[in-house]
Amino acid sequence: MRNYLTALGLLLSIGLSAQSHQIKKHSGETLDVNFIKFENDILHYSPDGSKEEVKISKHAVAYVHDNQNATKDYISNKVTITSKEDFDKVVIIDSDESLGLNDQKSIEIYQGVHKGGTTHFTNPAIVRRLKYKSAELGYPFIRIVSKKDGKYSAIAYNY
Repeated sequence: MRNYLTALGLLLSIGLSAQSHQIKKHSGETLDVNFIKFENDILHYSPDGSKEEVKISKHAVAYVHDNQNATKDYISNKVTITSKEDFDKVVIIDSDESLGLNDQKSIEIYQGVHKGGTTHFTNPAIVRRLKYKSAELGYPFIRIVSKKDGKYSAIAYNY
């Protein structure tokens, strides 16, 4: 009887540790994972054969496929930049939202200050110029890194 219970316990534990989801990234990569949760635009999962928790941004993920129910949960659409006229498609992201994306290029622009003006706040013209420069280079995501004395630095990201 003890052998039957041991065998039953082993079979159940194998089923529980099996990879239950597949993550399909916009880059074309497929990951076999155990999906944990989706919180604040960040997916939490554990990779195949590991217990550690890994995070990835929703911007890098196309969909999550549940192997048990054969369902797909679409997470985000791929942002495609074909020319500099697509600058309105460029998305400004935070540092957490860059997880799973490839940082590609540093972008810097200089915004002159009018006499008596201040550079304390980012105005829409600066954001538009950063988006335009990113679209011109073909990158769909940017993260503003620093704002100092009229010089704005950003990092452009791709899939």
